[in-house]
This record gives sequence, structure tokens and C-alpha cells, in this order.
Amino acid sequence: MPSSNTKARAAALAPSIHPRITHHRPPSSSSHSPAASPHVDIRITNHYAAKVYTTGAVITGEAVLRTARDLRFDRVALQLVGLAATRNYMAPEVGQVLHRFLLLDMPAADLAAALPADRVLRAGRPYALPFRFVVPRRLPLGACASARRCEHPAVREHHLRLPPSVGGADAAAVWGGRDDGSPETARVRYCVCVAVLQRSFGWAPDLVPVLRAHREVNVLPAYAEDPPLDIQSGGDKAGEYRLAASKTLRRSLVTRRLGVVAVEAAQPPAAVLSPDARRAQSPVRVVLKLRFRPAAEPDEAVAPLLPAVHAVAAKLVARTYYSTSHMGAFPDRERKAELNHGPSLHYSDTSRVASAQLAWVEGWRQVAAAGESVAALDAVFELPVDDRKMLLPTFHSCLLSRTYTLRLVLTVGPGRTRISLSLPLQIIVEGGLSKSCEDVPECGEVDDVALPRYKDHLFVQHHYDECDTHIPLGIGLIM
Repeated sequence: MPSSNTKARAAALAPSIHPRITHHRPPSSSSHSPAASPHVDIRITNHYAAKVYTTGAVITGEAVLRTARDLRFDRVALQLVGLAATRNYMAPEVGQVLHRFLLLDMPAADLAAALPADRVLRAGRPYALPFRFVVPRRLPLGACASARRCEHPAVREHHLRLPPSVGGADAAAVWGGRDDGSPETARVRYCVCVAVLQRSFGWAPDLVPVLRAHREVNVLPAYAEDPPLDIQSGGDKAGEYRLAASKTLRRSLVTRRLGVVAVEAAQPPAAVLSPDARRAQSPVRVVLKLRFRPAAEPDEAVAPLLPAVHAVAAKLVARTYYSTSHMGAFPDRERKAELNHGPSLHYSDTSRVASAQLAWVEGWRQVAAAGESVAALDAVFELPVDDRKMLLPTFHSCLLSRTYTLRLVLTVGPGRTRISLSLPLQIIVEGGLSKSCEDVPECGEVDDVALPRYKDHLFVQHHYDECDTHIPLGIGLIM
């Protein structure tokens, strides 16, 4: 038992012993100020989230750097980066594949005037780095490094075109709430990236990013219309497109044949979208040629009973092809399985119904020599473009492709016989509202500021591609 003296000494010392209490104060506004932590603010001139840049568009602005402490740097990289990412969940050993097809680098001489000469960023001091990028018409030759794997020079020519931004799982966020009909496992990103680099220590010193940020932009390139597909001579064994079809007409299943009606159509002209893809500039027009051969020999005294066209239903199918390896052929053509190195997947969006209007170009007339009757029908379709869904332009790249098929179903004859056609439809973006690349000033003509230069491009097949481009984590990554 402790003595009374011991208890008295403890009571005397108790008031001087206080427990350690930590008071959690709400963070003040100064704790979130740019001077309290490293901060990069990329400001693009006249930019908003849903803005779309097309071929020849100029992306200007400035990147403002602030650091919490003095920061030494060896280089500051300011770039416009284009990146494609695909993933095949059926082949988990491959993982994600990244293809950096575009890399525009602001010249160091243009950034030197805004950076300190001693290469030390002072704490709390803002450094505004101006940038100016022009969306190019074509990619450099290094963007498609597998030239010998391409079936035809036309394939490589398409691979050297800029692909549009493809949203993937974030399509609604990329296009302002509109769905572009792409799968979660394929995407294309464009972004303005800035990185402060330091040289590491070791046997092979590399530039390591110590401060970096990015801001994404939406790109819809504009190209001229391509020639029609040569489907007949190619054989079309894959059955992607069907330009002609025929059916036997009957009044019902148990009645005799009335004859055979055949429908034929050519590939329609390209559909043109506005530069922001919010509206179609003109409807799609398809001329349908009909031929009817009666089952019985025609009687000169009795006119043959010609079938009536009751309706034409149209559906626009958007198909996204993607692969984790180089696609050396157009994925919607013959021999695609032979020339595409690796499994090629596709995702189809069939939820877009096009409204149709019919008009007879030429009524039924009898061709006595052939023993049949012919007619021509003009069908006009409005593209399904609204505030919820959008259409990407047709494109083919090394990892991704987007094609469109216009599926037509004609209801013909007394028995309401259905005849189906599948026509290829090319969709392009109008380039008239944007300054073309031919009108873009050459180096030194714009305030003595040289345009950013192309860098060497490589096809990189692994999970992350940071060592070369200094792209921040999260760009183009598919989880």
C-alpha cells in the first residue's frame, strides 16, 4: 500500500501533468494557395470542355508553374501528345498497348525566355510558358513504324492520318455528355502536357519528371472523301457489305411464286458532319435499282402485276475495330485475318436508326428484250445525330478503326417480303470552317515563333510509356 506521503506528492504533481491533445484546425485558405504546394495550371485560349479542334486549328495558351520550394531543373518539356490505347481482356498476358502517334514539342528556345537562366524555379514565383500548336494534316512517317506489315500503300496512307479522339469509358465526359459508340477497351487521347525534368544520378542518368500536368483536348480531323470500295472485285468473302440482293415473291407461304425481285444499290457519297460533329451538313441519298422478273411468261394482252415498295427501314451500324498489335489491313475487308498480326476485336453499336424518305426516280417500265421490268427509287436518310449520341469520322489507324454500315430493309410485294442490303458509308468532317494546313504560316512568320517540331515516333508495347514522353499517369490507361 502506498504511504500517505506518496499520495500527497502525487496529488501535488498532478496539476502539472497534462495529456497531449492535438487540435485539428480547419485548413486555411493559405494552405491551398499555389505557393504552398507545387502547382501547374495549363490555360488554353478560348477553350471549354466540349470544344473540338479540327485539322489546321491552332491551340495556344500558357502553362503557369509554381513551386513550394526552390526547384532545380534540367529541362522543361511542353508538348502536344496523341496517344492510342487498346486492351484485350481475353489475352491478359498482353495487358494494355499504348501507341504514341503524335508528339509536338515546343522548341527550347521559345521557353528559355520565360525560364530562369540558372535553371532554378524560385519558390512562390509564377513562370508562364507560352505554347502554340497546330493540329497537323498528316502524321510523320515514324507514326506507323510497321510499313512492311501493311497490305497496301493505301493502308499505310490511312495510318498516317490523325485519328479522332475516341472516348472509351469516358466518352460522355470527353464529348460533353454525348456517346460516340466506342468500347471501354479502346480510346484515343490528345493532350497538352508539361513536365519539369531533372537528371537522375547513376551510371545511365535519365531525365526524370519531378513536376508534371496535362490537359486533354478533343480533335476531329478533316479529310477528303475516299474513293468507293471495290467490293465486287474483292469477292467480299467476309460478308461485311452487301450491295445487291434478290428474293422470290409470293402472296403467302402456300401460294405459287409471283416472280423474283432484285434490288441493287451503289455506295452512297460520304456523309459530311459539321466541324464539331453536332449536325449533319446534308442527308445521305441512295438510289435503289429494282428489277422484277415474273414467274410466268408475260402476256402481251395482260399487263404483269408489278410489286409495290411499301417501306424502307434504315439503321446505321457503327463498328469499332481494335487490336493489341499492328493491323496491316483494313479490318472490314477480305484477308483481314491473314494480315492483322494478332487477334482483332470489334464492337458494334446498332442503336442508331435513320429516318428515310422515299421518292420514285423512275417508275416501273417493261424491258421486252430482257423479259423483266425495272424501276429506280430514291431514298433519303437523315443521320442520327443528337445531343445524346455523336458520330465519329471514318478512320483507320495502327490499333483502331471505325467504319459505318447502312443497313436497308425493303418491304416489297403483296406478301410483305423483306430484302436486306448493307452499304458501306463513309463519314467525314467538314474542313471549310477551319483554316487548312496550307494556310498555316510557315516557321518564323508568326511573331517570329517557330512551330513545334515533330519527334521520332516508336510503337511501344508495354503498360506505360513515360520514359520517352513524360506523359502523366492516367492518360489513355484502361483499367
